[in-house]
Amino acid sequence: MHIVQVRDWSEGPRYITVDDPPAPSDNEIQLRVLAAGLHQVVRTRASGKHALSGGLPHTVGIDCVGRDVATGKLYYCVWMKPGFGTFAELLTVPKNVVHPLPDTINPVKFAGSVNPAMSSWLALTQRTSNLPEKYTVLILGATSASGRMAVHVAKILGAGKVIGVARDEAALAKMDGPDEFIVQKDPITDTDFSKVTCDVVLDYVYGDLALHLLSTVKIQRPLQYISIGVLSRKEVAIPPGLLRSRDITIRGSGPGAVPPQAMLQEIKKLVPAVTKLTLLEAHSVPLKDIEGLWQDKSLEGKARVVFIP
Repeated sequence: MHIVQVRDWSEGPRYITVDDPPAPSDNEIQLRVLAAGLHQVVRTRASGKHALSGGLPHTVGIDCVGRDVATGKLYYCVWMKPGFGTFAELLTVPKNVVHPLPDTINPVKFAGSVNPAMSSWLALTQRTSNLPEKYTVLILGATSASGRMAVHVAKILGAGKVIGVARDEAALAKMDGPDEFIVQKDPITDTDFSKVTCDVVLDYVYGDLALHLLSTVKIQRPLQYISIGVLSRKEVAIPPGLLRSRDITIRGSGPGAVPPQAMLQEIKKLVPAVTKLTLLEAHSVPLKDIEGLWQDKSLEGKARVVFIP
């Protein structure tokens, strides 16, 4: 069968031929992979820069939609174990890392949607505490794939109000879900957060926008800020005086911040919830073309990229 592996961190992934995986034991299942998403965490792991990259050779991918070879049933599989990857034609995996899907689900769209939804789900369920009833969520980077899913995830998990923040005013206005939106200005300091009161910030942007928000947002009750992504590609220093003078709790959310067992339990709830949401548009690419497309910058900012064996 074919898989995608990295054998040198500097060279990127290669489409190679290997032996088929072993037949499943009683506690395992064998999937024929239908679709596997190219998420940012997949890229980071494949560069060797992620805590869960593992050693070489590195098989690319963390999740997929596949069919049970024995029964034909559809499943979503996710596993962050070092050495494991989903960019393959066949997988033999433990039964506790697969989750049943309705046969009507679109495998490509689902493979492109569930990982973005997971970021906000884990942030709200595992990295917040004592949220009030009908709490308010503010999302920095609301028009990103993860931000769009976060709007609906927040509502599922009890948010009474969602505020979306992004640079693209037209995209914000077309979004389904936010109760309010704020357009990010240029310069960023012209963005007005002074009248905003919220309980949780889900931040996919970071950088100067995050610092400006934390410095100027209206604090009427405790604010829980959660860093999830760095779309700005910029780091900033948060002045200690800001932390001492404002009731703000700062946390991060990601694979290293959420215990593996807690993640497994939450995914069991997340997967059926996502099957009921409007899924993201996805751009499917044959797995055999990965070497040429891995560095294709033209794919950035478009629909989620999903590889199909």
